[in-house]
Amino acid sequence: MKKILVPTDFSDCAKVAEDIGLVIAKKANAEIHFLHLLTTPVDWIKLPLEKEKLYPEIKAQIGHANNELGKLKRGAEKLGLKAEQFLTFEKGQEEIDQHIKSHQHDFIVMGSHGTKGFKEIIGSNTQRVVRYSQVPVLAVKKKPKKFEVKNIVFAANFEEDVQKPLHKVIEFADLMKAQIHLLYVNMPFRFKETDEVEANMKDFLKKCPRGMCTINIYNALNEERGIQKFAEAIKADMIALSTHGKTGFKKMISPSIAENLVNHANIPILSINVNSL
Repeated sequence: MKKILVPTDFSDCAKVAEDIGLVIAKKANAEIHFLHLLTTPVDWIKLPLEKEKLYPEIKAQIGHANNELGKLKRGAEKLGLKAEQFLTFEKGQEEIDQHIKSHQHDFIVMGSHGTKGFKEIIGSNTQRVVRYSQVPVLAVKKKPKKFEVKNIVFAANFEEDVQKPLHKVIEFADLMKAQIHLLYVNMPFRFKETDEVEANMKDFLKKCPRGMCTINIYNALNEERGIQKFAEAIKADMIALSTHGKTGFKKMISPSIAENLVNHANIPILSINVNSL
């Protein structure tokens, strides 16, 4: 983890992501970049300079955004971190993707308003960031008094190769000094006997470089319910999921489940797109 991106709209929810991003960056000794997407009724980049005075409200928004971004950057620098600020005029999902590629971010922290949906955080593109991001995305909702991660649930099918996503989870767990709990959710429409599931998970653990993950099987009506109830039962601090992104379910956790958990769970959700690894 070398460069952390924190998209922000300066709301209370985004403030949670900003603060947690700083904690993670400090632990990882990583750079932290703050990004604000500004939607304007005209193409501000192509607007002639002499016509900018016709849009005083946009100029005020730009000034406010730069001021807030500057505060965030200075706050990070006071913590001894290297920080950058970016004000981007929103053009769609490709704008965020290009920004990530251009600056080589390898981790994203963002806020969620929960059941109010993604569209209330950093613009309408955020849901697609979770679904299509080429780097791990940590979605956070509430900031605890002290941000600590001691127990992480990693939910997967364990029929396909999820070693690479697990390595990302291990990196984060090692950074936070956390325990990883492997979870398979057994459901009526895809029921498997315990010994079969345990065999798959034990075989998976043989390749686990950490070698200290617990094996857990939870019976539930669907993945989302099973993941959330298990996480609550062990008082997990974070849920990690490996998704196939836009390609759909395909035996792994689907993007919609990851998005639903971001909306409904009270703990942070780490989403890792296996197609990007």
